[in-house]
Amino acid sequence: MKCLKKLIVTVCASALPLLGQAQFDTQRTQYMHGPSAYCPGAVAQNEMCNVFGLYRLQWAGFEDAPHDVVVSGDVPFSIAGTKHGIGVSFVTEEIGAFKNQAFLLQYAYKMQLWRGQLGLGLNLGAASLGSVNDFEFDFTGTGKGEVKEDYHKVSSLDLENAGMAFDCGFGAFYSDERLFLGFSVLNLNKPSFDVGVGSGQTGESNSDSEVSMARIFYFTGGYDLPLSNADFHLKPSALFRTDFNVNSFDLSCLVDYKKRFVGGLGYRLGDSFDFLVGANLLNGLFIGYAYDLPVSGMIKSGGSHEVCLKYSFKLEFAKKNKYKSERIL
Repeated sequence: MKCLKKLIVTVCASALPLLGQAQFDTQRTQYMHGPSAYCPGAVAQNEMCNVFGLYRLQWAGFEDAPHDVVVSGDVPFSIAGTKHGIGVSFVTEEIGAFKNQAFLLQYAYKMQLWRGQLGLGLNLGAASLGSVNDFEFDFTGTGKGEVKEDYHKVSSLDLENAGMAFDCGFGAFYSDERLFLGFSVLNLNKPSFDVGVGSGQTGESNSDSEVSMARIFYFTGGYDLPLSNADFHLKPSALFRTDFNVNSFDLSCLVDYKKRFVGGLGYRLGDSFDFLVGANLLNGLFIGYAYDLPVSGMIKSGGSHEVCLKYSFKLEFAKKNKYKSERIL
């Protein structure tokens, strides 16, 4: 169980000073249910207030396995006949010794296009890089987490003083009754942190200890296809993301029954087969679950689990009409 811990710490710590760049985006199998979390153009795209939450446990069964939390909320509003949306998004990811967080304010301007609506959105906020409080590791060869391989030259990581950095992103999202298409760029300014990496066997300080977050590009799309039986709809979708070093491609196909129950399969290229189910429990309240079965020979685990919860509703500020009955005497 501890082999994953050593693997994660060794690979991440070795890569930081050498590459000076790290990828911090969270993986999502149920990407189709909360697009505003990775595309600010999708903020309030359904003309409703939305609250979305997602929890993901990666590689269940491993000690210190990665896990992610995503929480977002958005509200539509109008000004002088123009449509807008505002929202907030919070993301936290723990992977081995590392804990990455981001808090973002979101805004989208929405306009009519073809048969649907196009949203152009921005993310503005802060990102941080830190360490898990109860995680102990030692690269000096004297304590817990000892790594003896000669190729490992890193002796210290000062994650507590890495601090926060400004983060921004851009996205465009189109949707109509059947189709949705999205494009976004996260970590547009490539936020950077000083992790205070020491190098060499003597623990000498390294002035080149700055780590930047990779600029990540997202492309997504999906279609709602009615079947011959009007109770069933077929919903294929895809998500491609890349930083031009690492690529990820998700392909999913869900079957919707009476707009109440949904289930289907997915495949993440070279990584996993995915099983998804979901249900609308109440008016506007949706819960979904996904299980990823690994297919990569590098990772042998109990799979990955992901749960999401979404609530959509409309704010009604209009006063109710009052009816007055008069009796003529």
